[in-house]
Amino acid sequence: MRSYLKASILGLIAVLSVSGVAVAASAPWVANPGTTYDPATGVVTLVNSGAGTSYETPNLDVPVANGDTISFEWRSSDVACAGGVPRVFIQGGAYNTFDQDPAGPGACGTAADADGWRTVTGTVSGIVDGIAGYTGIVNDNPADPGTIQVRNLVINGVSVLPSNAPTSKDACKNGGWKNGPYKNQGQCVSTFAKAK
Repeated sequence: MRSYLKASILGLIAVLSVSGVAVAASAPWVANPGTTYDPATGVVTLVNSGAGTSYETPNLDVPVANGDTISFEWRSSDVACAGGVPRVFIQGGAYNTFDQDPAGPGACGTAADADGWRTVTGTVSGIVDGIAGYTGIVNDNPADPGTIQVRNLVINGVSVLPSNAPTSKDACKNGGWKNGPYKNQGQCVSTFAKAK
């Protein structure tokens, strides 16, 4: 049994290291009312009906320092980027992605792709102890309630939302590449081709 367990763990580590993005150990995320998480797609859906909602963990336990990169993808068909939405915070407000560049394109992300996903990338600042502890994804603009979706949250190179990321070239096909940290199917396929 120990040999099987050890082989399984080593296999999982090998698969995760092939993707080029480390994956956080299990973090106790809590879906507040109006929020759901789909582990099959790695997508968090946050429905703000006026009171706001979030997906949070009290202790993410991911090393982070000022100057590190944080990124995530988001989309919405009925919520505008404004009023702090979309937003990811680290350590109870020590760092907010939206607050870092509220007037510029960084807060809202890149232009939407064909599926409506935008990528927000920021530089961490205001961190004191070097650990992303209390962390959350938020949809709480009272002036614009509605639904946003978030996926592929990466803090300091660590993917903190587990998903069904591809583990082979074949898994990249038929849209499977969208479940990992890839920009397109070709990038996903080439990642596994390089691993040989």
